[in-house]
Amino acid sequence: EIISNKCEGMIRLGDLDDDSYEFVEEEFAVIGRKTKNAYRLGDEVYVKVKNADLVKKHLDFWMIGSKEAVEN
Repeated sequence: EIISNKCEGMIRLGDLDDDSYEFVEEEFAVIGRKTKNAYRLGDEVYVKVKNADLVKKHLDFWMIGSKEAVEN
């Protein structure tokens, strides 16, 4: 969800190109196999719009990075 306008979208796991991520249900997270980077439900991240389908009302995003990584 983009906080400023409440638009919701998704980032496809295949588009996270820095590692191979897998979903860990117990942690509600996707975790990189090599880097161990983790993105959990509710984490704040920066995104860029990849695709907008106005008919289906779908937004696809590119991951720019976690809020902590981008701000440091």
